[in-house]
Amino acid sequence: MVTQYIYQARVRWADQDAQHHVNNVVYVDYLQEARVDWILDGPHPELLDHGIAIAGQHVEYLSPAHFGGEGIVIRLWIAQVRGARFTVAYEISQGDTLVARATTDCAPYDLETGTVRRLTEAERGWLDDWSGPELHFRELPSAEWVEGFGFAYPVRVRWSEVDAFGHINNVAFLTFLQEARVAALDEVRTSEGWGRPGADVSWLVAAQEIEYRTEMHYRIEPYRAELVVLRVGTSSMSLQIRIGDPGSGIVYGVGRVVLVCADAEGRPRPISAQVREALRPITVHPGGPYGH
Repeated sequence: MVTQYIYQARVRWADQDAQHHVNNVVYVDYLQEARVDWILDGPHPELLDHGIAIAGQHVEYLSPAHFGGEGIVIRLWIAQVRGARFTVAYEISQGDTLVARATTDCAPYDLETGTVRRLTEAERGWLDDWSGPELHFRELPSAEWVEGFGFAYPVRVRWSEVDAFGHINNVAFLTFLQEARVAALDEVRTSEGWGRPGADVSWLVAAQEIEYRTEMHYRIEPYRAELVVLRVGTSSMSLQIRIGDPGSGIVYGVGRVVLVCADAEGRPRPISAQVREALRPITVHPGGPYGH
């Protein structure tokens, strides 16, 4: 039987989006809270003092979660342990409904050297005690980046997004991805009226993943998000977004997102011709493995 750490997350009123669902980024915040709680409750709380680098995350959204009623329950276990990395797996439920599955790739960090370090024997033993099955997700499409192509959006970091180690927190990257994709469709969003409470069209995040490439720090000057469309299906689209520094060319993270166009009841509906036309100039190629 798999040993799982169980964490109860409280849904805040501010966690909701315009459709009264828990926003997709907030799920990743819940995962972080569960992970920190698990570490502090274990024999190696010093892992947080020394630092843990987040190398990547993947979230698959299965059903909306809501404010009120039953809370969010996160079941956590270790899906994989390697020399200098381990993968945390999660199932997120509200009541009897499984609302999401996710993984986080973590690496112990040495703050003095600024590099990833290997796990100690004691740490490996503790992680092995929580071992369970790997989660398998449908592969999200990706493409080689074409410099100068796509939609560019200035990312302004908030001071509150800086973590205890002076880095931009991993959850904030998902906020940057969200801001960029909303901005990319701002004109058509305004004309079609979606994104407002009670609208009969909404965009649901079906899945997203992000690779964290290097540390990102607070500064006044904006960073840059660059977005390209990889595929537009009947009712879904796949996007790729990278966060970087327009001056140095450094890429801090690359995310991939699958969005589904839905009606007021959350059922898939065809993407409008207006949206397709707006996406055409920033679409890399028409093919891809994911979509409706």
